[in-house]
Amino acid sequence: MKKIKFSSYEEYKNYFKRLIDLERKAQIELHLREIKTLSGKEREKRGRAILNLRAKFLGRGLGGVYLVRYSRPEGLPKTEISVGDIVLVSRGKPTGKEAQGTVAEKTKNYLVVAFSDYPPPYALGKNVRVDLFSNEITFKRMEEALDRFKEHPLRDFILGLKAS
Repeated sequence: MKKIKFSSYEEYKNYFKRLIDLERKAQIELHLREIKTLSGKEREKRGRAILNLRAKFLGRGLGGVYLVRYSRPEGLPKTEISVGDIVLVSRGKPTGKEAQGTVAEKTKNYLVVAFSDYPPPYALGKNVRVDLFSNEITFKRMEEALDRFKEHPLRDFILGLKAS
């Protein structure tokens, strides 16, 4: 395996930031491919979608986001969708162009999704579908670790920029 040598922290950071972005893009493409090939019921069975939800607009939250609670009378099924995940909100089979929001709260009975813009009418009615799209928390943590590494006292030694 070829050893990668970096001439600066910025070069190191940019290299790994690019890899993080590639992984993020691959995850999104995986979910879009799965959405296109599997039925909603199959995605729900795998824990990556929740069907037949009813929306309740909750108003504005911190930072001015728009909050919507999604629930159904029998409660939520077992799901991989969790707080911090990016979700697509749709009616029917999503294409990837639907409203995206971030799961702000999750209980066994409902999800609260935060939208940066006012949600479209279809996202505020009945028979709404929520699909897992991307887990941004993982990618943000990796980016934060890169940022924190800048201040690490052994940074230059680890990068091979300074001898021991």
